[in-house]
Amino acid sequence: MSQAEKLKDRGSRFQEIRTVFVKLFNSSKLGFRLEQASSKGRRETSDQSMIRTLMKQAYCPGGKASIWEPVLGQWIDNDFATAAHLFPWQSADMMDSIFGPGLRDELFSAVNGIFLHPKIEKAFDRGFLAIVPDIGVDPKDPLAPWEDKEERHKALRKWETSQLREYRIAVLDPTPACMKEQVFDEQVYKQLGFETLADLDGRRLVFQNDARPRARYMWWTFLSAITQLSWKGSVKNPDSLIQKEVLKSTRCWGTHGKYIRKNMLLGFVQEIGHDVSSIAESIMEHAIDEDTLVGTEADQTGLAIVADNVIRRAQQHDGVDYDSELEEEEDDEEDD
Repeated sequence: MSQAEKLKDRGSRFQEIRTVFVKLFNSSKLGFRLEQASSKGRRETSDQSMIRTLMKQAYCPGGKASIWEPVLGQWIDNDFATAAHLFPWQSADMMDSIFGPGLRDELFSAVNGIFLHPKIEKAFDRGFLAIVPDIGVDPKDPLAPWEDKEERHKALRKWETSQLREYRIAVLDPTPACMKEQVFDEQVYKQLGFETLADLDGRRLVFQNDARPRARYMWWTFLSAITQLSWKGSVKNPDSLIQKEVLKSTRCWGTHGKYIRKNMLLGFVQEIGHDVSSIAESIMEHAIDEDTLVGTEADQTGLAIVADNVIRRAQQHDGVDYDSELEEEEDDEEDD
């Protein structure tokens, strides 16, 4: 990539992050919640070591030195396996508010993590691909979806009540360059049968035993992905490939599992529901039933957590303190 292309790419990323900042700090809907949502600083090495050890004990039986990667369905070198958090560790103090009392204890447990190859984890974190229940929810006849509607609903209920839940990869956005380029060497291509991250669409995750991450944290990553796509405007066009893939994947998460508090979900609905109404309906299916809510109005803390993750990712990638740059721009505007 030439220097000019690098500068253009960096400018594009900065614009994306600036847009998120505008939403966070200048929108009456989101308010000033970033500081509250991201209460943790640098992660302790012992914490990361602990969750990696617990994940290896849970997901990699046999005492091998290598790591089982469920997307690739292979043992890979320990140095090439990322212990990815599903719910971000930086927002630990908000975990109980999002999911309900007592769930913060699961932050550094195996159920909040999954081993992924670094390139897959990067696309996963950016919302280009997601993990969804491995359920066939598309109507056999798109022109007559009512004919097998009950059959598809039964499949969703069966997955929800199953003790052993299976998952697959859904590619939500195949358009970025990183999704189209070759990601592994030739030897691995021949063994896996795919060359690009976009080729992962529909690939079933393979686990070594019955241990699985918790469904609520898997679903959180899907909610984060479609929120990021909404901020980019990718799901607004009803005829776009991306929105079709998002709607298709949303149907896979059309289960009735109660994952997140209702007022938190209302915040997401306000943000993306006006773009895709069927997504909003699916989101609310996952509201925790509570006799008493901590307020009945929409709470945007969950959105701030997603945005904080996007901002931190950009800072780590570019080495740029976007907070400082934004403050400088605001000071300049005030001086004018």
